[in-house]
Amino acid sequence: GPQLDSNAIAALLMQQQQQSAAAAGLAAALGRPPPATGEAPGGGYPDVGQLTSQQVSAQQQAVQAAQAQEAMRQAKQKREEKIREQAADQEQADKLRCHLHKKTNNKCKFCKRYTDFIKDIENRDAARAQGSKPGMQGAGSGNREVLEIVNPKTFGLSPLLQTHIVESAHFKALMSLGNLDQLVEEMHQFADGIEPYMQNSSTTPSALFCCLYRLFTLGLQAQQLRYIVEYQDNPYIRCAGFLFVRFGLQPEALWHWLGDYLLDDEIVRPTKDSEFYTTVGEFVEGLLTQDKYYSTVLPRMPMSTKRQLEAKLAPIAQCRKRTKANKSLLEVYRKEGVKVEANKDGEWRRGVTVELMENVPSRIKVLVRWDDDTEEEVHLGRIILSDNRYANYVGKPNRNRSRSRSRDGVDWARAKGRSDKELVDEMRRADRDKAVCASGKEYAKKPVGYKAACALPREQGAASHRLMEEETFVPMKQSRRRSPSQGSRNEEFRKAPSAEHQARMQQLFEKYGMAKSSEAGSARADIDAP
Repeated sequence: GPQLDSNAIAALLMQQQQQSAAAAGLAAALGRPPPATGEAPGGGYPDVGQLTSQQVSAQQQAVQAAQAQEAMRQAKQKREEKIREQAADQEQADKLRCHLHKKTNNKCKFCKRYTDFIKDIENRDAARAQGSKPGMQGAGSGNREVLEIVNPKTFGLSPLLQTHIVESAHFKALMSLGNLDQLVEEMHQFADGIEPYMQNSSTTPSALFCCLYRLFTLGLQAQQLRYIVEYQDNPYIRCAGFLFVRFGLQPEALWHWLGDYLLDDEIVRPTKDSEFYTTVGEFVEGLLTQDKYYSTVLPRMPMSTKRQLEAKLAPIAQCRKRTKANKSLLEVYRKEGVKVEANKDGEWRRGVTVELMENVPSRIKVLVRWDDDTEEEVHLGRIILSDNRYANYVGKPNRNRSRSRSRDGVDWARAKGRSDKELVDEMRRADRDKAVCASGKEYAKKPVGYKAACALPREQGAASHRLMEEETFVPMKQSRRRSPSQGSRNEEFRKAPSAEHQARMQQLFEKYGMAKSSEAGSARADIDAP
């Protein structure tokens, strides 16, 4: 027969040694002498070189069958262990189940203990399933994890908008796109506005929101979302990333994802051909402060989170002014060792410049070395120039204004402005004043009946007009009734009939009206007479 290669011979020799060792162990257990070395049970081992390929394949099949049986045995054992573990978990859960409430009560300690136990079991099963997937054992808890969506059913959108998106032809075509690169290319080509619906339509969703919904169904990782919000070629793609954060993620994660972009001054237009424009920073600020995005209600934030965001958003207006002023002093900040002061968590700290980071033109930062020799990146809007060498440095001329002064006469490149605490108090005071209606006709009136209310003209105050403008985005003008002047009263008096005209009309009525009534009476008497 054909000769075997060295690997097959070595495998067969090892298998024969294992068989002889097993036979010796069995003979020792039965009290019989072990077979001689090289002796087969049927008269000795055949020479390995004389084995045919059929015999080798038969032995390989036998080995594979034994391995398959072993795998089946291990799988059966795992299933039995899983069943026993589930039974034990169920028994323990029945013991911890609250005996007072059928539905879980968050205030009950027994219900809370039961809920924690169930969550631990779910986390354990999820970790096992995650570890069993190929390629996920070393993923860790970094940027490779899929971001958790708060509401996986509607993704934070209103049911009506969700229905319009799902039923649109554009979204059905987007379902054929299977990766992020294809979806970004789609937004780059067709996203031309930031509104939820197309222009002059209340049922056709915009291309941006169709792509946004596809991002939710695609399942983004943290690094993929960061790639979208920092996309540099198209601001609408960045807006889609910001909307993904606001609609989909936890309220506690909003500042982590959006806080760094509040001072971004990249231009964004509602539509490509619109005359109005805003910046990315103002767009992000609107997402964090407003309750509605156009006519779509944004997910509600807890009051504690809202107050924390207010404290961080209060100094943003000053920071924007400071950014505009510092852009005329970029030549100074490019130098190393310039003395500056930077705002860190509401406190001004001293340091020196190390490097001006201009890799993102819309978010210029300065690498600052503090007095304790630690370095940190600080946005240009949170830093002022304190070096006396450049006290009189004007920089690039800014429309004939000296020293980058703003309209309020403050040199924001060197002035700290008001403290964060003062700005927060002012913002909350303004919010309280907005909640009180005490101007014009916004005060409370005595309610009238239903019929009387239908007969009265509808009067709207300033708050009602603002509400309707937010709903329709059409500025409305309110016409005010003016009290009649003396001239108009005289004109109306002149239009009234004079006394002579009234006396003449009275004579005519008495002459012809009375005569006609008397003639009609006599004719009626002639007819009725027998």
